[in-house]
Amino acid sequence: MKHEPRWRSEALNVVAAAVIALLVWAYANDRTRETATLAGTVRLSPADPRATWVAPSAAVTVSVELRGSRRSIERAETALRAGIPLSPGADGVPSEPGSHVLALRDVLQANAAIAESGAELVRVRPETVPFEVGELVTEQVPVTAVLPSASVSGDIAVEPAVVSLTVPAAARQALGRLAVDAIVDTKNLEPGKPQQVDVDLRLPESLGRWRELCRVVPPRAKVSFALLKADSEFRIDSVPVRVSVPADVAQSWTVAAAPGTEAISGVVVSGPRASIDALRSGTFAAAAIVDLASAPELPGRVRQAVSFWRLPEGVSVIEAGGVRSGEAVLVDLVASPRP
Repeated sequence: MKHEPRWRSEALNVVAAAVIALLVWAYANDRTRETATLAGTVRLSPADPRATWVAPSAAVTVSVELRGSRRSIERAETALRAGIPLSPGADGVPSEPGSHVLALRDVLQANAAIAESGAELVRVRPETVPFEVGELVTEQVPVTAVLPSASVSGDIAVEPAVVSLTVPAAARQALGRLAVDAIVDTKNLEPGKPQQVDVDLRLPESLGRWRELCRVVPPRAKVSFALLKADSEFRIDSVPVRVSVPADVAQSWTVAAAPGTEAISGVVVSGPRASIDALRSGTFAAAAIVDLASAPELPGRVRQAVSFWRLPEGVSVIEAGGVRSGEAVLVDLVASPRP
């Protein structure tokens, strides 16, 4: 029992020595100046994404040379690996709409995460980053239901009928009336029944170059309609006949549709609604092609079947000149030798 006080005293001395050594090491570690080059990322992001946009929005990889204590460099490294957010209007980042060039060393040195680490920024690569700041505007726009390959009965209902569309202010000034499309694919739907389809809303093509900066809220809509059939029909009063003549035949013969048969009347076609609309509006000109690749007996008057129809994709002929689909549509041709 006489040795117990001595043992305790020695133990306390050992612990005290260890604590003192640890404190000395920590002090030296905090005071020793080192230089290190670290990799990290910075990302430009608006303070209020509802009112401002920044490009590029992707993270930028940077190489940073730091000087300081080991502890301060470690703190800076943690921040760099996590990614440094930079917002226009803070840390010296310009916030005015337009194009700017960011001096990364000055901006990072002013950033709270780097400043609080205690490390000194010596060099940053790249030294600068070009970026652009712009304003956003939000307005209420209608939703247009688009059923490109269907015939419907009655009205088409869209819910919601109006959504919020956020676009760059510069884009809005350059465009007229805006709407978003609810495009419905009806190819797997059963005709003759009421339908309700939930679809993504699509921006108009005029906003294509700003697509990444635009937002639609809500992003989806429900379209309700009564589907008659997946394809639309259209009657074309008159389709012109075009004769395709091989080059060797054309050198010696002139071939054309006989007078009075230059067109085929009453051509009924069926196909996707968008393609039918192209025929109805006249943006696509249909034609009946008679191909004389296998030349008939020439000269004189010959009767030849229509080889194929020039029609938009997905459109087929149901009836032509009183002849139903599957039967040959004949055209009278007149062939005469060239002088």
